[in-house]
Amino acid sequence: MKKIILTVLAIFSATNLYAPEQESRKSWWQKPGLGIQYQIEQRPGWEWGRDFVKFNQAMSDLNGRLKFDGPFCQVPDWIALSQKVGVDYHLMELKWHDGICYFNTRLTDWKTLEDYGGEFAKLSKEAGIPFMYYYSTIFDHNPKFDSIQPNRHSTISLIGTVPGDVYTDYLAGQFTEIMDQYQPDGLWLDWYTPDKSAYFTIKYLREHYPKAVITFNTSNTFPDSYKKLDYTSSEAHGLNQVKPNFKSATEFVTSLNGNGWKLANGFRQKLDQPWELISPAGQNWQIIELRPDLKTLARMSAVVMANGGKSLIGVGTLLSGQVIPDHQKQMLVIGEWYQPRKHLFTEATALKYRGDRPPGVSGYPKDFGAIASKLGNDTLLHLINFSGAQGPLTLKFSGELWQDAKAVYLEPEHREVAFKTGEIQLTADQIDQIDTILRFER
Repeated sequence: MKKIILTVLAIFSATNLYAPEQESRKSWWQKPGLGIQYQIEQRPGWEWGRDFVKFNQAMSDLNGRLKFDGPFCQVPDWIALSQKVGVDYHLMELKWHDGICYFNTRLTDWKTLEDYGGEFAKLSKEAGIPFMYYYSTIFDHNPKFDSIQPNRHSTISLIGTVPGDVYTDYLAGQFTEIMDQYQPDGLWLDWYTPDKSAYFTIKYLREHYPKAVITFNTSNTFPDSYKKLDYTSSEAHGLNQVKPNFKSATEFVTSLNGNGWKLANGFRQKLDQPWELISPAGQNWQIIELRPDLKTLARMSAVVMANGGKSLIGVGTLLSGQVIPDHQKQMLVIGEWYQPRKHLFTEATALKYRGDRPPGVSGYPKDFGAIASKLGNDTLLHLINFSGAQGPLTLKFSGELWQDAKAVYLEPEHREVAFKTGEIQLTADQIDQIDTILRFER
């Protein structure tokens, strides 16, 4: 008996193939899903790297008070879009790096007259959509902090690392206001490094609001964060881009996160905590124009979710608060694809295997990528169509993971396909332009 157990353990170790217990993945934040982040930081003519001395002057009256002229928020339209897309959760930016607060706060006058945060909470609860708030902790260009601001001109001004309690006291006060007034499911914080503001934020929220879900942007890449956060997050700006883009500093930085395929497969292998990748609806955070192929972003979401992560899409808004029309169009394309397939992602568990090729699967060319997951007792094979190739394809399967299937179906149609002698032949009309899903039923 001992010999049999050792043999099984040796096989397990060699393949590194397993699925975590699904019983521990009941909450929305613990499992794959699709989300939208409503972003209000964009102003025409002002880039992410804006000069905040000039920006604050332009946003102030003669007495130095905020002269707010947008972006405003069309929260009912945001909720309606989330419902049409069929998201599993969504966020709104409550305070971006410019420090303008879109909620009811007594701690600063650098805020909107309308309590947009309260409206987002009320309507999200009525719609039954789990919701979080984006909050910038490490950058804040509120003029209130000019005396301690490391660099008043640059977005990248690490006020969260400044010695003393001025800024951390402000964070504590605002977290209390947000959590007590609106009871969000949690906070999505920007961004994580092993620094003073991150550690303070986590400690304060854990002590005072232990049920709040906490995540930080960039935390996927910091092992220091893994046991501190409920789930981790970072960015993915492309499907399988491999070359840096040197057109501008912003495009270069964002292109470093361009290979979503590599990132998601790597996180599937290495991360044990729930995780997420956020992607812009446009080409990056500055280029709001859509990718030439509207199916590309849906493929990115399929890659992330099939690998076990959450796919969060950042949509931009106009000064009126309306979601940029092209971004609405992009999200509706994703929603049309996602809704009939939702359960194939949210109820599935990614398999742990080495590399980005599931064991025992061959026959697909470089235009495709394969991902394996478990759905109950069944095995799912996602065949991501990187370029919209038509096929046909002859897939070959070997090994216990595939060979003991009673039947194989194309999903979500649940249409049976022939599975003989370890092969499946897919015709051009059976190959999905985004993600061909095969279900191996047991």
